[in-house]
Amino acid sequence: MYILLPAYNEKKNLEKIFIKLNKLCKKLKFKVVLVDDCSTDRTADLINSKYNFNLIYIKHKFNKGLSLTLESGFKRIKKIAKANDKVITLDSDNTHPINLIDKLNKELEKKDLVVASRFVNGSKVVGVTLFRSVMSFGARFLFKIFYPHKNLKDYTCNFRGYKFFLIKEILKIKSFFENEDFNITSKIIVFLILKKKELKLSEISFKLSYNNKIGQSKIRLIKSILLTLKLLIKKPI
Repeated sequence: MYILLPAYNEKKNLEKIFIKLNKLCKKLKFKVVLVDDCSTDRTADLINSKYNFNLIYIKHKFNKGLSLTLESGFKRIKKIAKANDKVITLDSDNTHPINLIDKLNKELEKKDLVVASRFVNGSKVVGVTLFRSVMSFGARFLFKIFYPHKNLKDYTCNFRGYKFFLIKEILKIKSFFENEDFNITSKIIVFLILKKKELKLSEISFKLSYNNKIGQSKIRLIKSILLTLKLLIKKPI
């Protein structure tokens, strides 16, 4: 199993995440792929510490944004993963519960794609502003109208588990990650539910703890809104 962490100036948050991953690797065997999007906060220093998991570190020479950072991680995983591997993606800001990775992994034994959803029973969101909450619910409402799927409510959360064959399917489209930003998480899932009619998908509840985050959000709001609207109008396949 591979855990992919796209990061830009998240060193303090990653330090906390790595402590939790050290505990998790007592239960699970995994490799962590950290893609550093040209951070200026000495994120690279993390590779000098000792961990109980295998860490693969990639650094961009210049800042490329979330979309191309995810692509870099997926491409590296493609080179070394086995056919039956799994890939977990999550944010590097310490807002996603690391202990839930074990449950995601178990769900992936039965499913192709598992989403940690903010919109199912048992989920909780802490520390998010009213404006961002409204934006999230608005995005959910629009995606359900344009791209409905019976088992999917959260189209934008990056905390997910994929069977490796889905990652290979996405990477077949060379320009898939170009000219995108934080909307890439929505584009990926829309592409997969349109492309794979028999996609085995499920959601699990989780607690989004935005109050755990150190530092400011990196999201470029206006650009992300515009790109999301573009996705709603133009299908990714």
